[in-house]
This record gives sequence, structure tokens and C-alpha cells, in this order.
Amino acid sequence: MAFTKEELQEILLDAVGKAIKRDPATLTPDLRWQEDLNFKSVQGMKVCGILNYKLKVTVPLQSLIECSTLQDAIDMLEEMTA
Repeated sequence: MAFTKEELQEILLDAVGKAIKRDPATLTPDLRWQEDLNFKSVQGMKVCGILNYKLKVTVPLQSLIECSTLQDAIDMLEEMTA
């Protein structure tokens, strides 16, 4: 199933917002997982679960962790859902 880049961004930011208990409207693609969001692996598992459900693809935690920024994750999701 193909999604637009905007849809993927909205889905990812919503998932990250839920995982870190922050309003998705305050998140931007240029934010870095570790430095800006203080992201933990347990939060990554929650994000992966949400993405797996909404996108109907398996998003490995390792792949998500290897992304430096939210934009990198959006690009990865675009490739996975193409």
C-alpha cells in the first residue's frame, strides 16, 4: 500500500508523539531522536508497533534506531511502503 510523504510524516509524528507523550504538532522532521527527543528503545518499540499497525508493514526497531532524524525515518518508511 502506497502512502504519500505527507501521510507518512503525519503517521510517524503521531506515533512518536504518543510514544513520548508529546503533542505531534510540536514535532518537526528535522528533530534528532536522541539529542532532541531523548528517545529510548522502549519508546521505539511502541512507535514500531503503531507503524506496523497503521502501515501494514513490519518496521524493525533496529532500522528505526539507525535513523538520525525523523526525516530519515520518513524516508525509510517511504521506501518500505512503495
